[in-house]
Amino acid sequence: MPSPLPQGLRDPPSYSSVPNLGYRSIPASAPPPPYIADAPTTPPPAESSKSSSEPDEKAVSDDTLHFLDHEHDTVQSLSLRYGVPPTALRRRNNLTSDHLLVGRKTVLIPGEFYKGGVSLSPRPVEGEEEELRKGKIRRFMTACKVSDYDYALLYMEQAGYDIDVAITAYMDDEDWERSHPNRRDSEANKVRNRGLFWRGL
Repeated sequence: MPSPLPQGLRDPPSYSSVPNLGYRSIPASAPPPPYIADAPTTPPPAESSKSSSEPDEKAVSDDTLHFLDHEHDTVQSLSLRYGVPPTALRRRNNLTSDHLLVGRKTVLIPGEFYKGGVSLSPRPVEGEEEELRKGKIRRFMTACKVSDYDYALLYMEQAGYDIDVAITAYMDDEDWERSHPNRRDSEANKVRNRGLFWRGL
């Protein structure tokens, strides 16, 4: 019977339900190995105290800065893109609600879940380091209720952009100013309140 395959191709081998093991074949009459009651057994590997869901502290990498595109980025889309649970993403960025993402330029991707270390977003013109620096200044202004950017920048530069050190220094200065009122200002207020025609004679 001629083959239905095109010229130059061979028919496949015939199907056999028993595979041919060649030299590895075991005779059908070979008995199973005997049972030994006192045979040494290898102990099972000790389970680590940490669960598989907890990340290893040594393997945790730095957080990755993601620049938001508000037309496409949501908490769910970022979670799928980086492989980070949405709860971890919200917790790392202090997002109490998903719609608060609209008011942000950047978010931090937790390094304990995302090991790539490379941001999957386009970089801004000023660069990633500049955005991180500005983000720290904004967090300082929010924490200390400071409205003057230059004032916040001064504290952050003196603290080496360590936000905890900058907040502590600011709070210490505020406590000192409250405990040491400026006498010159109080005397100027007294003179100002004496009226228009007072000449100090």
